[in-house]
Amino acid sequence: MVFKHPHLLYGLFFLIVPIIVHLFQLRRFKKREFTNVAFLKPLISQTRKSRQLKKWLSLLARLLVVTCLVLAFAQPFLPAEDQNSEQTETIIYLDNSFSMQTQGSEGTLLNVAVTDLLSSLDADREVTVFTNDQVFRYETRQSLTNQILKLGHTSESYSLSQVKLKAGTLANSDAVRLILLSDFQRLNGAVADSTFTGDLKMVRYVPQETNNLSIDSVFVKKRVNSSVQLGVTISSNYDLEQPVTVSLFNKNLLLAKTSVTLEDQEGEAVFDVEADEGLNAKVSITDNGLKFDNEFYLAYDTSSQIKVLSINGAESGFINRIFKGRPFEYAAYRLKDLNYNLIKDQNLVVLNELETIPASLKRELNAFTSNGGKIIFIPNENGVTGGLTRNFQMVELEKNITRINYDHPVMSDVFNKRVSNFQYPSVQKSARVSAGNAILEYADGSEFLYEAGNTFVFTAPLNVENTNFQSSPLIVPVFYNMAMSSLPLPKLYFQTGVPSEIAIPYSIKDDGVVKFKLDNNELIPRQRSYPNYVQINTEDDILDDGVIEVIHEENTVSQLAFNYPRSENELRYLSDNQLGGNTANNLEEVFTEIAASEEVTTLWRWFLYGALFFLICEILILKYLK
Repeated sequence: MVFKHPHLLYGLFFLIVPIIVHLFQLRRFKKREFTNVAFLKPLISQTRKSRQLKKWLSLLARLLVVTCLVLAFAQPFLPAEDQNSEQTETIIYLDNSFSMQTQGSEGTLLNVAVTDLLSSLDADREVTVFTNDQVFRYETRQSLTNQILKLGHTSESYSLSQVKLKAGTLANSDAVRLILLSDFQRLNGAVADSTFTGDLKMVRYVPQETNNLSIDSVFVKKRVNSSVQLGVTISSNYDLEQPVTVSLFNKNLLLAKTSVTLEDQEGEAVFDVEADEGLNAKVSITDNGLKFDNEFYLAYDTSSQIKVLSINGAESGFINRIFKGRPFEYAAYRLKDLNYNLIKDQNLVVLNELETIPASLKRELNAFTSNGGKIIFIPNENGVTGGLTRNFQMVELEKNITRINYDHPVMSDVFNKRVSNFQYPSVQKSARVSAGNAILEYADGSEFLYEAGNTFVFTAPLNVENTNFQSSPLIVPVFYNMAMSSLPLPKLYFQTGVPSEIAIPYSIKDDGVVKFKLDNNELIPRQRSYPNYVQINTEDDILDDGVIEVIHEENTVSQLAFNYPRSENELRYLSDNQLGGNTANNLEEVFTEIAASEEVTTLWRWFLYGALFFLICEILILKYLK
């Protein structure tokens, strides 16, 4: 027998009080003889013995009353069979990942799990509860209720090994009882090989419906001037016969709507939109499954201008006309006036019929192309290349440009349909080259324009004395598309919770910083400023999807879209065997087992009943014992 309040046993010293009272009642009296009472002596002796028995019995009853009361207040009990059960720390993992959005018997699986937890948890039991993004340490049911009723879903998810590791860091004792409440998606991994040594119980929540439709990605299929063709990838985990309606919103205004039929559970929707002012867009579908993958955000920024530098050795009026105004930032210099430091800041450099290419210029151009810059090389009549490309030997032989490589990105969007008869440009003097990756060719199959690495190479001078290409309808789309290829397509979106390096083409002076703004919330991300751009590093900074404004001194300098990872939408689950046989039918069953293992036999009520019994016995002794 063990006492909950053993210090109260000092109350047994009060047993001396009824003993002292009893001793005062047993004082000896002095005898006096009377002459006429001799015949009463036998009766007096018999009455005195009865009185002494009555006093001893009442003393015993009082002692037992005091003893039972003291023991009752000390709260004795018989300990549980498992001596360590009460010292075991209870830690509960509540999965609030997006897969718990699926519908259960009474709402989403997360709501069902929260309800089960609050209804099964004893009012006075302290537990530690952790989710994928929050921790509640040593909470009772009352203190826990308001917190987890507000719990939302998150894109973060834990593998089972990560759950056990997290529980280990939260535990303050070696004896740990871990309870997992989850749907146990297959991406979490099995636990059959677990090294977890504590008591592990898993409660599975099974969705009533696992059919799900998802927007997986959005990408740029084509870009022509300010027009953009967007591709939207749709997938499902079941065979869907009806077309799926896909809507495109720009700044919350419906921009376009289309439908797509899924084949082999996949499909692609296409939108052709004008994006001359950029896009702050959202693609959405309607689905009864998971909700987080029904929307997809994207930001298409057209504020960045393409920097074009023309280094001229001949007349450049046609180049000036093509690259004048947006989306180009154009500059032209003669070789003798050129500041080589300008080259590294450009997207495209045009070498227009230079008579010579100095070694210092060649070094700058090689460094420029190695960093992703593009060059348009137009040779002079002597075929000088300066080692930037193969040497040319000009041949005077009039030829027509008759072949167009419609599959090359420069020409793929120039014509609505392939043409076989148009006004062919002619060339008087050209080098005969067969380098591969041709864009425009002569009738004999040799190249007029081809691409070699990051360099677009013309094999003939473009001055009006040598060719009428300047007056051809081909010249504008050819030069325009070559320039557009020099600026990589902007990244339409990033993933939340994933480390990303983002370059914002914006210059910051002094100690200024850029900020992220989403709705009314602002955040200063980790960043580093360079002369022509700001590099931003995100890790766990962005946890919610949406389009974020990048602001500097209240001015919006760019927009970035973030979307949740799609790893949670597969809805494929681990079997009981893969979970290692530690599953329980429901949470109430788990807590019933815990209560049984922690059950102790309390005895204070019996001692209280005993005190009442002996008090009644004393009353009966005093009243009825003669």
